[in-house]
Formats: sequence, C-alpha cells, structure tokens
Amino acid sequence: MDISEALTTEYREFDPETPVSKLLGAFQTHRDPALLVGGDDGIEGIVTRKVLVSSQHDPDRKARSVMREDVPGVDRRDDIREVARRMVESEFPLVPVYDGEDFEGVATDESVAAATEPFLDALAVSDVYTRDLRSIEPETTVGEVIHRLRVDGISRVPVVDDGDAVGMVSYFDLLDFAVRETDQEQGGNADGFGDEMGSDSQAGSHGGFGERAGVEHRLLDLPARDVMNSPVATTGPTTGLDEAVGEMLDDDYSSLVVEVPAEGVDGIVTLTDVLRSLTWTPDDGGTRLQVFGTRHLTTMTHEEVADLIDGVTDKFEEMDVIEAYVILHRHKERQRGSPLIQATIRLFTDRGRFAGTGEEYGDAPAIRSARDNLERTVLDEKGQTMSKRRGERSAEDAERLLGWWLEA
Repeated sequence: MDISEALTTEYREFDPETPVSKLLGAFQTHRDPALLVGGDDGIEGIVTRKVLVSSQHDPDRKARSVMREDVPGVDRRDDIREVARRMVESEFPLVPVYDGEDFEGVATDESVAAATEPFLDALAVSDVYTRDLRSIEPETTVGEVIHRLRVDGISRVPVVDDGDAVGMVSYFDLLDFAVRETDQEQGGNADGFGDEMGSDSQAGSHGGFGERAGVEHRLLDLPARDVMNSPVATTGPTTGLDEAVGEMLDDDYSSLVVEVPAEGVDGIVTLTDVLRSLTWTPDDGGTRLQVFGTRHLTTMTHEEVADLIDGVTDKFEEMDVIEAYVILHRHKERQRGSPLIQATIRLFTDRGRFAGTGEEYGDAPAIRSARDNLERTVLDEKGQTMSKRRGERSAEDAERLLGWWLEA
C-alpha cells in the first residue's frame, strides 16, 4: 500500500509573513494537526500546536519564525509504512505529498490511520498502547500542565481523580496560554484571541481596558479542571485496534485513555502509537529493531542496542519476537554534561506485547535501565502458562498483520 491511499487535500496553507495570532485563530477554528507555510518556492515549513506551546511567542511574530523547516516531503508512491516511520521519527503529524515535483496534498496521522484501519483488527489496544502514563489531578495548575507537556515531550495528559479518568488536557486546549504578549499592559488581546478559556471578561479583538500585569499569572494558576475536555473517551486493553481507531476517527479524538476493569486507568493509546505499529516489518535475518529518536543515540551503536535486547529475548526461547523498537526522548535537564534521557523498549511477539521504560542521564544508562525493566516483565511472563488459543490467535494475527504489507 502506498501513501496515495492516505492522500487528502484538506489542509490550510499560510504565507511565511502571516502573524502568529492568525495561526492561533486557524488552530482554534479548525482541528488541523498542523498548518503548512508556503511561498513562491513551494512548501517552506510546518507549524504545529506543539511548537506554539513549547515556548512564549509574541502574537505579532511571523509564521516564518515559528515554523519547522525540516519537512519530510514524500512521493505518492512511497510505502505507507515508511511514511508512518518518518512521521513518528520527525514528530510531524502531517507531511506534504508530491508526484515528482508537483505538490498534490498531504498525509496526516488521521488519514494514515483511516487508510490502514481495515488491517488493524490483527492487533488489540494492549499491543500498542503506552503504559508509562503521565497524568495530572483536577487541581493541578495550568502552569504545571504546560511545564509537564514541555519537559516530558508529550502532546496531551489525562486528568485522573481517585483512579478514574475525568478529562484530558492537550495542546489544543492550551494554545491561548502559549501565544500571548508577556509585556502587554493595556488590556485586551491581539487579533485572533478569544475567550475560549472563559477566564477574562475583556477578551476579544479590541484593545481592552485596564492593567494587564498579573493576568497571565492568574491564568496559569487556574486548575486543570477549568480547561480540560470532559468526559474523557476510554477504551479497554482487549479492544481491537481497528475498533479503537474507528472510535477516534468517528469522534475526532487523537487518543483514548485505556482503563483496566477493577484497576482503573492504565495508559493511553494515541494515533502516534497506531502509526508506530505500522512500522513493524518482517525480517528474515532475525529480530527487526527500529530506534525512534536516533539523534539522542550518542554513545551506543544500533548493534549494541540490538545485542542488549537479544540478551533479554534469549532468556525466553519459546517467544518469537516479530518486532522490537526503542523510543528515546531527551529532557532539558543535564548532569555533568549528560542530558536526562527517557528510553522505552517495546517488543511485539507471538506471546503479546512487552515494554520497559527507564530514565537516566545519558543514552546508554537509560537504555540499560529500560532493558532491566523489560527483562523483569519478560521473565514474569516466562513463569506463566499461555493458553493455546492465545498462542494460535497471535500467530494468525501476526501473519495477517505482516501479510498485507507484502502484497505489493
């Protein structure tokens, strides 16, 4: 299947000189995953919600100053799996699609998920969802939520109260706080700012009245319950991934909170998780390993990482590993020159999905910590007896999952 199956012409494009306030207005009016920035020479960059939330931006700044220029343009004949890999690796929810040198449209995380949904019945939510969940409480301040998103490198965070998911806060909900003139003293808002948060009676496109000093501080002190989306959409770990994706697409969600019966919130499944699962590929030479965030792999080689994972799987000889991947995320915090790295190792096997996460200073210590946690999970499974039916279902599903990729 090539990426033309996921091509869409539903996108918004802006001139590089467009003010940030107008970009904000576009994001508030539409639910585009990203906005294109183009000029006479074609597509020049992409602006995402994450970019606008990651740091303060004056509303009068131009799109050129906040766009990302490393746009991974793809050809309409490119394999959809490879495009999914590039989208996950680059953290772009949207990529331009070309036919030769001619721009034809875009592919988004939603359009890719929609194109592959019929084949995702081979997987369950438990095969792909993120268990190392970051969550907040209803009384967590908006300022702390923004800090959490920036530091952890995530796009949304569930609001959990007494073990139950009661809401979700995402970049979409926080844009009004990210794009604001920090030194504005005359009140009111720049063009494009509305009263979405319901926290400022003077909000609007006029100049406003009165002193604005301290208003931003009060906004950041608001509790998460005042800005979260509620009720939150949930699913279970045994739900088919195709069913979960269908619910996200039908209801215009980019994620679902995963709840385990009698245990409560256990994780979250996102469209990024779905795209990442599409990167799994068969490899006759052994276990297929992919590393996401390779720019953070500075002291270890790909082969050394593979050897660490092989050391874990060798302890469970009956387990057939179809795919292994490592996700690296670097925090801003450093110690003696080494950045704080979060590493997650995930295995997709004929006996289910296994994962381990570790966080240390430096890529090698973080990966080894994740390996240790993964090993404990695998060895726990080794001591349990898997039902014959589960084993048969996994083998059949693996064949179906991998088979359609090879049809072309």
